[in-house]
Amino acid sequence: MSSARLLPGMRVLKVRRISRDTEDSSALARQGEELDAATEEGRYLVAGEVEDSTVSGAVNLDERPKLGRWMKDPLWHEWDALMVTSLDRITRDQHHWDRFAERCHKGGKEIVCLDDPALDIHTPTGRMIAYIKATQAQEYREAIVKKRKNQTQYYRDENLWGGGTWPFGYRPVLADHKGKQRYKLIIDPVTGPLIREAYERIAEQGWSMGQVCNDWNARPRHLPECHAIGKEATAVCVCARGVLTSQDHQRSVNAEGNKPGAKTHIKGTKWTTSTLGKMLKKPVLKGVAMHKGEPLLKDGMPVRWADPILTDEEFAKLQVAVTNLGKYRAGIKPNASPMTGVLYCPCGLKMYENSSPAKLNTGEVREHKYFRCSSWSNGTACRFSVSWPQEELYEAAEEAFLSKLGEQEIVERTYVPGKDNRQQIKELEAAMENLSQAIAQATSAVTVTALTGTMERHAANLEELKAEPFVPGRWEERSIGQSYRQKWAAMVTWKERGPFLRKAGFRMFPVGSPKGPSAVGLITPKDLPERADGALQGLWDPSEGEEYESGAFAAFQALLSSLLEEAEERRELKEEKYRSDF
Repeated sequence: MSSARLLPGMRVLKVRRISRDTEDSSALARQGEELDAATEEGRYLVAGEVEDSTVSGAVNLDERPKLGRWMKDPLWHEWDALMVTSLDRITRDQHHWDRFAERCHKGGKEIVCLDDPALDIHTPTGRMIAYIKATQAQEYREAIVKKRKNQTQYYRDENLWGGGTWPFGYRPVLADHKGKQRYKLIIDPVTGPLIREAYERIAEQGWSMGQVCNDWNARPRHLPECHAIGKEATAVCVCARGVLTSQDHQRSVNAEGNKPGAKTHIKGTKWTTSTLGKMLKKPVLKGVAMHKGEPLLKDGMPVRWADPILTDEEFAKLQVAVTNLGKYRAGIKPNASPMTGVLYCPCGLKMYENSSPAKLNTGEVREHKYFRCSSWSNGTACRFSVSWPQEELYEAAEEAFLSKLGEQEIVERTYVPGKDNRQQIKELEAAMENLSQAIAQATSAVTVTALTGTMERHAANLEELKAEPFVPGRWEERSIGQSYRQKWAAMVTWKERGPFLRKAGFRMFPVGSPKGPSAVGLITPKDLPERADGALQGLWDPSEGEEYESGAFAAFQALLSSLLEEAEERRELKEEKYRSDF
């Protein structure tokens, strides 16, 4: 369909838009077919084609991802007429329309709506009619928005799933709800067990989030054959690897179910520690409903909209483990030495792994590996030996650890999170006070009944919370039935041993000469003095940063004199053995 105001050869900008991918995804194709036919019939030149998918009609034209570029210089001068299938494809906001139509009128540009060939922005009557249509489009949009808000609130009140990206670990299924088919969340048979796996590995087995991500990204993935290319593809090829992220898993399920209008193109996004960390911190893993990133509360208590994957206690334990992962590795790079954060110079600063080429008398060049005091990085000379041979230091560290702790049974420290319900109690008490005033002022029996029911629920919740208003967190110790020697033997390399020592709170200080440490001062959490706040002796938290390291250094200084004597004895024995060998 052509317009009498357009002449052959005029430059036409073809514009398509839909609000959502789920808005009958063929709508964009149908718009394109109509626009193509109109430009061909009118023998117009196509200045450009604009497709804004999943863009609301309430978004200003200048701010749209694709169309916005044509509203500015220099592209503004590259077209003579803007063509759409209907006016609401331009905008559903009357103010945006008024400004845009006025700008086109002053700029001598045409606006062509194929479903209304008589639309003319260059006459007062035409502009008035167009404004009325834009107003009707806005009213329609506002009605849709209001309907969606009401629907969202209803779903929220009824603990139903309102749509969107599935929470990882869950998926929606149709279920009967008050005689109608509605979506409810259930634990997903694929991703639900992955949440349990991540919990057990991080909270129970001491895995890092990086290890979990690497494992998930490397796993083989078997999906249906891909018979199409690009966005039309329903899956990726069978040789793809990696556990699917939340959105990709949703796309995969949509593809298998041939759900019309749903996103099915799997992007192959990789897991990162940031993505995994955010996912593991969400209370939705307990089945708690979320709203704007926060747990949804009803009568002062979290709303449960699904069965929990993790219990409240497991979720709390996971949060402690995830938080401590960052603390244990504070200031430690991913590729750092296994002994970083474990090995300290006698001056109290951290030691780092380093290497340099060394030329032997034979002319052969070998790599000299050593640990170096971090004092060199700030230009301050350490009063002790600056570097220590790496191999000898590892041997001395192993000997010190096994001789001191080898036969002792490992005692595992577990943090039991506390509870702090004081803020919730305060909020509920304030809510009950407001309800009391509302009941006193109510004139309707129905209103009084509703308010009284709410107040009774508040009172029941308040009584439950007041039973334990505040319970401080605490550390518990239990034997795991394994000695340190057995644990050490099970760890083959220092890549396993170093992180184990660091997380367990062990700190090591070499004592000896630059040619090799004669002894290593091993400091354990039990060697640290009692904390000033009255905590039980020995229950220092290794994640407490400088405070813990200062305590470890003080304990080392107390042992230093005896270690120096021991180092001197070992030096003399080595010299005696050296003389006897020759």
